[in-house]
Amino acid sequence: MAADAGLTAVVDRLIDLFNRQSLDLPDGLFTRHTQFRLNGVAFEEMLGRSPTDPLVLMLARGPAGYRFTAKAVQHAITGAALQRGELSETASGDRRLLTGQCWLSGTFRGTHDPADVLVDIALTLRGSAVERADASIDPQVLERIREARLRP
Repeated sequence: MAADAGLTAVVDRLIDLFNRQSLDLPDGLFTRHTQFRLNGVAFEEMLGRSPTDPLVLMLARGPAGYRFTAKAVQHAITGAALQRGELSETASGDRRLLTGQCWLSGTFRGTHDPADVLVDIALTLRGSAVERADASIDPQVLERIREARLRP
């Protein structure tokens, strides 16, 4: 089923902020408990320390987790811009699942190679706040982004 217009507007606001390279967020979208996952792996697991470590949770979850990721992507892809496709929404109890695709474009840092990255997204919401944000990217493309982050 098509996504709620109000929820779609919030996602569009987040995309607009990202495209303007702002680290601001729509109010209440992410709480300090929001978990981010990339290709099925939680950010806190990627940091190489206990996923229950308070410092890890502070960096990997909520608004800080989003900002850390957004800044890394904007560093790796010059002129990084997002565009979204259609969003679908399903509900189960007090949770809603918003799914869709986004395209990330720009130029890989330190090259003239265009970035044209397809990102599958799934946002699990409780009320109006994202409880978990999942993104899936082709592993080869993800490696190119990691390499680009390391370039001066």
